[in-house]
Amino acid sequence: MQIRHLLAAALVIGSAGAAQALEKLTFQLSWKAQSEQGAYYQALAKGFYKDCGLDVTIRQGGPGIDNMQLLVGNAIDATLVSQTDGIFHMNAAGFPARALFAGYQRTPQILMAHAGAGIESIADMKGKGILIGAASRSTFWPFLKAKFGFTDAQIRSYSGQLAGWIADNNAIQQAIITNEPYIIKRETGMEPKSFLLADIGYNAYGSIITVSQDMIDKKPAAVKCLVEGSARGWADYYVDPKVGFEMVKKDEPSNTDDLMQYSWKALKEFRIAFSDDTEKNGFGAMNEGRWKAHFDMMVEQGLMKPDLDWRSVFTTQFLPKKPTN
Repeated sequence: MQIRHLLAAALVIGSAGAAQALEKLTFQLSWKAQSEQGAYYQALAKGFYKDCGLDVTIRQGGPGIDNMQLLVGNAIDATLVSQTDGIFHMNAAGFPARALFAGYQRTPQILMAHAGAGIESIADMKGKGILIGAASRSTFWPFLKAKFGFTDAQIRSYSGQLAGWIADNNAIQQAIITNEPYIIKRETGMEPKSFLLADIGYNAYGSIITVSQDMIDKKPAAVKCLVEGSARGWADYYVDPKVGFEMVKKDEPSNTDDLMQYSWKALKEFRIAFSDDTEKNGFGAMNEGRWKAHFDMMVEQGLMKPDLDWRSVFTTQFLPKKPTN
């Protein structure tokens, strides 16, 4: 189905609540404002949330901000969770988090190496030091251990900075395809080797709008509006991201126009946010088979107990209905 049909369908959603008093809702990002989250800023700027009754405040994330802990502590109403794994972990710990909307159909997570270092595939990284963050130890790392025989002895501490990677021609580190490779080429002229984990079977959703079950029970109309407004935002952002870019830069001025444009194009090129599933079922689409497969992988790696009710961690009830021609 053509993108214009998605946009046309999204534009007719939920104007009936506009005349009612707006419900306040705090929406926490998983990282600082970037082009990658521009669709939510676009929805805010164009009034898509207000159209169905919400007064949304978007809060940036960043170093030292634990967005999932903020959700568990009821300090926020909704958040973006970076990967499927985080939803499972919150539920396993006893907090009934519910995934509502998968902004990313594939994770943009990559491992990045230097050209000329003899790394032609992820398999070539076996036995070599790899810079990863603490959270990655329980997300993509166990997958890599199972698939390629990696060991924990390879783990090196990841600072989130690029300087160390640039200075060491043998360095390998985690990054995202929509950001760091472009920055490195722009700043140094080097073209890093990028290996997208989604291409080798790490089949996680990303940028997942998540709320508590309590939020669903007490404020279902607000939850529905958040999802539908975000779907409209993604549809509109796909066509022209200018408004979203402006709001992202207002929140985080360090974003440059060239980087935001690159990131927006990369979301399309690498099928991160726009997939066959979104074309059939609309933006944010999720399916049971994907959740079950990821849960099975986590159980196999000892990251999750098999008795967890995996079906309860997500719901498709608030996703907009499949657009029609």
